[in-house]
Amino acid sequence: MMPVIGVITGCAASSILLEPVDVRPVPTVDRYTSRYHPAHISSEEAWVLFNSSECSVIIDVRSNESYQENHVSVAVNVVYEDLADYTMINIPDKDCIIITYCFCDDKGGAALSARNLLEELGYTNAFYMEPEDEWTFVGTEITNASPGSSGALIITGEEAKELFMSNDSAVLLDVRSSLEYGAGHIDGSINIPVDQLEARLSELPDKDAVIIVYCRAGRRSASAAEILIAYNYTNVYNMERVDNWPG
Repeated sequence: MMPVIGVITGCAASSILLEPVDVRPVPTVDRYTSRYHPAHISSEEAWVLFNSSECSVIIDVRSNESYQENHVSVAVNVVYEDLADYTMINIPDKDCIIITYCFCDDKGGAALSARNLLEELGYTNAFYMEPEDEWTFVGTEITNASPGSSGALIITGEEAKELFMSNDSAVLLDVRSSLEYGAGHIDGSINIPVDQLEARLSELPDKDAVIIVYCRAGRRSASAAEILIAYNYTNVYNMERVDNWPG
């Protein structure tokens, strides 16, 4: 039966038959969260977002013990209590895309709480997702290794500078674009954009040489480190961000 809507003018009411309307019940909002929350995204959407920007982070908000058992391979582990301090230090860009998740039995409550905290902290692109029961994630995998590790040691800027200055054969490899490199780079570094790295490995010294990689935010340097290790380079270090280099 098509709905009848009463239109009232003055004191009289006339019934007007309108076009059929698909009347749907208002979704029940769970006490923790709801898939109808505007910041909720699917795994597929999360992966597209993650790859759409140089500044994008996926955060696993579980305990470190749970994270070590298995996690999305590109995710970092930050518990709720440490989230404000972590983002202040590591994600200064308030427009950075941040996606939280939790393989928890709370219907996404922990991930949503973390996402809401990020919004309170001023982040304008904070989302959360609830991975499927199979714990799959489009475009990547579930692993028990740290993101970008694969044998590459993540080091501080101070450690990178000391290592580079004390080793004549060490290479400081900037894997940003040539445009970014031209706008400013660390003295003594060489530039091979990460998407050209496999084709230009011949420009690097022997496979036992110390190679320190960096980029703008840490994602491209992690990818470059993985490529180098896959080609049997044995002394690969990841400094992550160019601004980690001490002045």
